[in-house]
Amino acid sequence: MDNHDGGRADWDDIKTFVAAAQAGSFGAAARRLRTSQPTITRRIDDLETRLGVRLFDRGLRGVSLTRAGERIYDRALSMQRASVDIERMALEADRHDSGEVTIAAPEGVGGFLLGVKLADFMKENPGIRLALDCGFYPENPVDGHVDLSVQLTSPGGQPDVAATELATLHYALFASQDYIDTYGAPTRLEAAVGHRFIAHSAQVSEKGQWHARTGAFMELAAPSLVVNSSTAMLHAIERGAGIGPVPTAILRMTSNLVMLDIPPLATGTLWLCHHRDALKSPRVARVAEWLVSIFDARERPWFRREFIHPAEFEGWSWPAASARA
Repeated sequence: MDNHDGGRADWDDIKTFVAAAQAGSFGAAARRLRTSQPTITRRIDDLETRLGVRLFDRGLRGVSLTRAGERIYDRALSMQRASVDIERMALEADRHDSGEVTIAAPEGVGGFLLGVKLADFMKENPGIRLALDCGFYPENPVDGHVDLSVQLTSPGGQPDVAATELATLHYALFASQDYIDTYGAPTRLEAAVGHRFIAHSAQVSEKGQWHARTGAFMELAAPSLVVNSSTAMLHAIERGAGIGPVPTAILRMTSNLVMLDIPPLATGTLWLCHHRDALKSPRVARVAEWLVSIFDARERPWFRREFIHPAEFEGWSWPAASARA
């Protein structure tokens, strides 16, 4: 049991309230704070009881702030920013190039693009302890426990957060060779609508990233499978469950997928975000430099803003899809 004094709101409850308001659901807030959903629910219930107001409207799709919640959120956010400022002031005095650095990244980016590079970094920087927080959501806001955030959403409107454009991801339709041998490889987007389609839940909800010429595709291609894990999605496509949009960059990690002869459906921008004072710490600056190097588009053309077909990747043998539609 948490110890509370009278009617005062506990600071942990305030942090929980801010996380839930930003995430839009108690489950997402639990993942962000690395705790359980029942704990989030209990803290919010305690806070509402202490304040004597209802802060959230609960629904099947998540939670939304009430009018009272919106007013309190502005004050709570100011409190959180003040807390972060205190932590950053302490950080300014920390000039060590050793210690822990926490990186937040979407699960697919963390697993496929960062995970394969970790061993080399750790060998070269034995004094730095990395914590890689991979969430099953596209946004990873910079908060008190995160030093560097790799995210697919721009942190616009946050003056205390600095953002650097890391890379562009190009999402094209892929299938396994076994699937193509059995069902054929569509060469037009209209023909792809009739195939079993696999989608990531973020792709279903964030339709704004889809190119205008393919905007109707998601409306017509009712997914046979929707997942919130890029790893599960990739494995399902590799094993012939259907076709789905995958970043061409991830294809450097697997040879089991074939890109269909259809232009990319969407692009997404990866951002490196951090509090403006974070890089005053040598170890955080070193990790940030390493992250930027991973996405160097001069050496890795699949991260360029313009689409480069995988067949043009130098030194990379790309399998050709069957022409059968």
